[in-house]
Order: sequence, then C-alpha cells, then structure tokens
Amino acid sequence: MPRAYRDPVGSTVDPVLYMAHLLPHVAMIQLHDPHAQLHSPNDYSAMQMLDATRAILDLIYKLCGTTYDLIYMDHGCSFCWFVAGAAVIRFLKVKMDAKDKEEVARLEQELGVIKFMLRNLGNRILIGLRQIMLLEDIYDVEVKGYGRNPRPATEQRAEADNLMFVNVQP
Repeated sequence: MPRAYRDPVGSTVDPVLYMAHLLPHVAMIQLHDPHAQLHSPNDYSAMQMLDATRAILDLIYKLCGTTYDLIYMDHGCSFCWFVAGAAVIRFLKVKMDAKDKEEVARLEQELGVIKFMLRNLGNRILIGLRQIMLLEDIYDVEVKGYGRNPRPATEQRAEADNLMFVNVQP
C-alpha cells in the first residue's frame, strides 16, 4: 500500500481503509484454514493463520485506542472480527488439549478483546449481536462442550434468535 494509506487509524479513522487492511488477513485465514494442522507447532498454514489472526487483533487494538463510533464502520468489519475469533477458538482448543496454560491464557485474552468489540457493535446494530452470539455458540461447542454432549449449535441459535426478536416492535 502507498505510504499515505498504511495506517487506517491515525488522528482519524478511515473506515474504508480499515476494512481494506482487514480483508487480506481474513483471506489468509480462510485460505490456510483447510490445510492447517493446528497440533503441529511448525505447520506453515497454522502459523499463517495465527499471524493473520494477530494482525486483525492489532487493528482491533488500534481502533480501541480511539473514540471512534463503531456504528460508522463497514459492517464487514464485524465479519472479519468474527473470523478472527473463530480462528482463536480453534487454537484455544488445541492449546487446551496440549495443556499449555500460558498460551491458553493469552488466547482467552485475545478472544475476550474480539468479543468486546462485537458486543460494543452488538449494542448498536443487529449484525454485531448476531455475530457475538455465533462466536459464543462456537466457543460453547468447541471448548465448553469438549468431552460432553452439548445441544446442537443450530438449536442454540434458534433459541437465541427467538429471544432476540421477542422485543422487536414492527
């Protein structure tokens, strides 16, 4: 990118440029996800996924350092944050299996930041709320439900949708 467009978060936030910075990282996650061997510490695809996820987190941290109103962000940003959150959950499950407490704590913290952003957006628009609920469903199935027999995620989402639309007035 040209030098003038390298930082989407400066004295002001450029939402289009911010989205342009997120998309290559989401593409990297999506492209490497089917090939990643997350249990292997030296797997190239897993390392690329983790690097892309942390690059998205860096952009989230930059945005958190401003007073910019998330309602003005492109709605695709929430999808990008969601993809990063889902990748963090996959890594979290692997690190829990490996009993790597330090990395589990770090990944939990990173997931918390992503959830924080989606909750802030979800307080204002429906898509943010929907994506935080989907992320929590994935977490429940992958991490909390690990070794148990949880309700299917589709049932959980249907119940959450019913609760979400009960208070909506036409």
